Amino acid sequence: MIEEVINSFDYIVQLKEKGMITWEEIFPSFYSIAKNNFKVIKENGLLEDVKKILAYTKPLKTLSEERKERRLEGLKDSLKILKERYLVDEVLEKPEKKLAPLTDIKYIKKVGTKRALILNKLGIFSLKDFFYYPPRDYEDRRKVVKIFNAKEDEKVVIIGNVVKSEEIKINKGLTIYNFSVEDDSGVIIVTFFNQDYVKSYLKRSVKSAFYGKIEYSYGMKQMKSPDFQVIESDEDFKSEILPVYPLTFGIFQTTMRRIAKEAIQQTYFLEEFLPEEFVQGFNLLDLKKRIKGIHFPLSIYHKERAWYSLKYEEAILFELAMIYLKLKMKEMKKGETKEIKGELSKKFLNTLNFELTQAQKRSYEEIRKDLISPYPMNRLLQGDVGSGKTVVSELAIIDVCEAGYQAAVMNPTSVLAKQQFKKLSKDLEPLGLKVVLLTGDTKESDKILIKEKLKLGEIDVVVGTHAIIQQDVEFKKLGLVVIDEQHRFGVNQRLELIKKGNHPDILVMTATPIPRTLAMTFYGDLDVSLIDEMPKGRRPIKTILIAESNRKSLYEFVKEELDQGNQVFFVYPLIEESEALELKNAISMYEELSKVFEEYKVGLLHGRLSPSEKNDVMDKFVQKEYDILVSTSVVEVGIDIPDATVMVIEHPDRFGLSQLHQLRGRVGRSDKQSYCFLVIDDDANNEIKSKMNSFSKTLDGFEVAEIDLKWRGPGKFFGVEQHGIPEFKFLDLVEDINIIENSRKKVERFLATIQSFDRYPNLKQELQTRYGDSIHLVNVL
Repeated sequence: MIEEVINSFDYIVQLKEKGMITWEEIFPSFYSIAKNNFKVIKENGLLEDVKKILAYTKPLKTLSEERKERRLEGLKDSLKILKERYLVDEVLEKPEKKLAPLTDIKYIKKVGTKRALILNKLGIFSLKDFFYYPPRDYEDRRKVVKIFNAKEDEKVVIIGNVVKSEEIKINKGLTIYNFSVEDDSGVIIVTFFNQDYVKSYLKRSVKSAFYGKIEYSYGMKQMKSPDFQVIESDEDFKSEILPVYPLTFGIFQTTMRRIAKEAIQQTYFLEEFLPEEFVQGFNLLDLKKRIKGIHFPLSIYHKERAWYSLKYEEAILFELAMIYLKLKMKEMKKGETKEIKGELSKKFLNTLNFELTQAQKRSYEEIRKDLISPYPMNRLLQGDVGSGKTVVSELAIIDVCEAGYQAAVMNPTSVLAKQQFKKLSKDLEPLGLKVVLLTGDTKESDKILIKEKLKLGEIDVVVGTHAIIQQDVEFKKLGLVVIDEQHRFGVNQRLELIKKGNHPDILVMTATPIPRTLAMTFYGDLDVSLIDEMPKGRRPIKTILIAESNRKSLYEFVKEELDQGNQVFFVYPLIEESEALELKNAISMYEELSKVFEEYKVGLLHGRLSPSEKNDVMDKFVQKEYDILVSTSVVEVGIDIPDATVMVIEHPDRFGLSQLHQLRGRVGRSDKQSYCFLVIDDDANNEIKSKMNSFSKTLDGFEVAEIDLKWRGPGKFFGVEQHGIPEFKFLDLVEDINIIENSRKKVERFLATIQSFDRYPNLKQELQTRYGDSIHLVNVL
């Protein structure tokens, strides 16, 4: 194959760069490659190019060191040109009929109405959807080998003649068909199971190509259920790389490939929409070549270049959408600027028994500048668990209310909303501010009254859940929305809130730190304030791994803490016993712990309790009516118990590391020494131990978040409730951090220099098509 020849040349250059061969060895190595592959080089039209390369390398040993280095760089460039010229292609034959990219998939040849419904299940509704439907793997059918040379476990193509066949009925439901196939080097057994139709194709003396994995059975080489193709003439067999698509019930791989071949013909008409500075700047394939390259690449090099280019395309378009949206939001002027005197906030600060950290002061100053700016604030307040984000948000609320505006505080659950309401009521009502709670659990009669008072401006602060963004909730003068979120509130929901006021300021707070890539991706439309400093006087929490067999000593330690008047959490992954999972659960362990610590009061908290029951349990724990709280992960955020000094987490491997970090953050909220015990099964595997070890060694939430993202990936990191997660088809948010960062930087420079998208109509159209619905770009482009 010509790809192997070019790669051999490339390999010699790499060896020289690593200092593994001398300058004198380059030309003989190149000459040997050319001589041994002369036929392939000539048949593929590379002869003149190879002659030039040989002439370029021959005098290397006679040149100065500087000229040698220059020649080596020139050689690398020449090989890149060869790769682009001979290993990458596009559709060159014009189809009879041009179809628009958004043409319904049912109108593509070999599809039709019935098959279109199956493709719809795969998310393929249009021709363009097929263009961007990536294969999960590829089959390289260019490698044709002799039977004698075929190696075990290798996937290869064998071409030979059928010399013998047999049919073996094992039982009523199983029939085996064996075919002996030979070439001039040996014989292989090709086996099919219950595939009766193969008999009509694979008759004696029929020449066929078989693609599959080589196995051994009773000393004979064998292929089981290979793809095959009857060869009547040399033109029948095509040496190519074929896509392997993710499928659904009702469609086969061969059918998908036939449809793909029809669809890909339409790439002939595609026009590049990315500006030249992105295509050239990141060395991307043009649109026609990158789309063909993910479906029917000419070479492995083409496939890799296509994936690289489509990753960048996806990142560039997403960053363009997010940053353009961010710029447009900054252009939207508020109805009027807020006049903040700061007297109420000073009064509030005087009531605190601690001084703000420098990071809190810096973040508050950034927020305050946004509040008095004529443009709406869209800011993310990031900070570790216990870093004091709440007090900074309270200062923003106080300033906004002092200026005569209302504030809305949104939480992901009603339990957290109630806890937030209690804290804000306690802190803000002494300042003369009226705070109310509005959730889905609020009585209908109370809801009507609250909505009426919000409309009249008789309420300063409303705390709640998603109920606040319902259409019938109106404000007299909404000035600030604080979204205290647990990765559950996307761009669409943030835009919904804008409609509630005359471009209110928006402050988003996350429960735990978010890794850099994900913050850029999911909150790319927001400015960021970072609280990277913990309050003074806090002792670092000691995280200790303990084996299940040491439970007795753990209980003794817990008893010592309880005897000192401290409180303890026990957290479990399950509410009750499961037949499928041999894990301890909250309900049975509540009963066991009530007996072990019989002189202490034990409470139980889990997700099946009603909101009022949950609040009642938490109130009793806060008031120290319970010494021990047995819980599921519902306790993970927003709870502040100063006397809680021990967190015991059973089966910690069932939680994500960021979730463990949140749970750990429920203790250590005072100057007392606190502990987090991770109870691990005695027979836990090395991966679990390594993961928990990594977690125990750091208290830095940002570091934990990065480790968690690597272990679990973005989907599980955010959880199934996440709204507004972009559906990337090519980008991997863990592996492709550099692509995302590079794209963002270039997009920022690009948008800073263009006046409008009118100079780029294709790009504008692409952004509207791809992101118009999800982030309301249609209205701002």
